[in-house]
Amino acid sequence: MPESRTRRKAKPVSRKRNKARESRVRGTQTAQEHAEKEKMSPEAYRRRRIRGWGLVALGVIVGVQHLVHHLGFYTLVSNGWDDIIAGYPLASLLGVAGAIVLSK
Repeated sequence: MPESRTRRKAKPVSRKRNKARESRVRGTQTAQEHAEKEKMSPEAYRRRRIRGWGLVALGVIVGVQHLVHHLGFYTLVSNGWDDIIAGYPLASLLGVAGAIVLSK
């Protein structure tokens, strides 16, 4: 009988389990499965970008309107309400909200 066949019949050498390695592998597999569940579809990503840039654009429009109002070109609302509601704070708030939506 050829030597190669006798080797195949021999019992394989048993190895000790590397429990630390197996634990790391399980952790990696779990993390990959979790990441796959959290993955965003291209359509959802596109909608989020549109919403984010829309908020940023709205903030820029409000800020420019407030600047033009203070320069005295036209008055959209009364002075008190314009400063409280549609002033620079609202413009910056919209810009920050848009940036937050874009960064997720």
